[in-house]
Amino acid sequence: MKKFTEWFGLKRIPFDKDIDENGLFTYSQVQELHQKLELAIESNTGLLVTGQAGTGKTTGTRVFLDSLETNRYRVIYLGYDQTGKSMFARLAAEFGMKLATTNRMLQLTQFIKRHVTGTSKQLILVVDEAHLLDWRTLEDIRLLTNTDMDRKSSVTLILLGQLWLRSKLKSSGNEALYQRMRFRYGLEGLTRKQTAEYIQQQLQLAGCTKALFTDGAYTQLFQASGGILREINNLATDALVQAANQGLSKVDETLMRLVIAQRETS
Repeated sequence: MKKFTEWFGLKRIPFDKDIDENGLFTYSQVQELHQKLELAIESNTGLLVTGQAGTGKTTGTRVFLDSLETNRYRVIYLGYDQTGKSMFARLAAEFGMKLATTNRMLQLTQFIKRHVTGTSKQLILVVDEAHLLDWRTLEDIRLLTNTDMDRKSSVTLILLGQLWLRSKLKSSGNEALYQRMRFRYGLEGLTRKQTAEYIQQQLQLAGCTKALFTDGAYTQLFQASGGILREINNLATDALVQAANQGLSKVDETLMRLVIAQRETS
């Protein structure tokens, strides 16, 4: 068994999800997403970002927010908890406060109004995996953006979730929150051309400038992944591992078909 990074002369394992601005694959959809983020923050309003799992919603958003000046913006990430109680407890902890057992939302909204609104830093609240949250939690999130009797919002709210989050917001009594999402963007998969360009870029970042995939392999990989970044990463890595084990200098169409078949059956 050969270590594929050594076989192909890579300095590190490619397709790392922990990337910065320099490692982000910048294509038209990412540019549009960043434009929407900029507009939402500038107008201090809401942004809803949806897309199939693995399309890069979280990564694209994080890279943009990481570029903001820390002396002007305070970014808080939430959403990995599926219950509102734990989510808002973590939010309170970010503010250095402990919530009482009752009236927790009133405590949070009053704190934000007293200590956050009017300060030098703009508060940006990012709720990831928002499609997993129940109706009550989503309604509580809306209340956080309504601390000044609807005259203005104290929070720039960014909701990230899978495609059906839109339907959930429109049909489950959360219409008010949906309406507050002034900007909305749906992230889709890459095209076949973008898929090849993405793989080439990621390999170059890992220290390889050689063509490690044939055109036929790119076509097979694109069709199997649907252009979804996470699946592209998985398939491309598996293919490189297989190629190294077989002593091949590149991934061709035949090997790519084999990798796809193995992933379908394993």
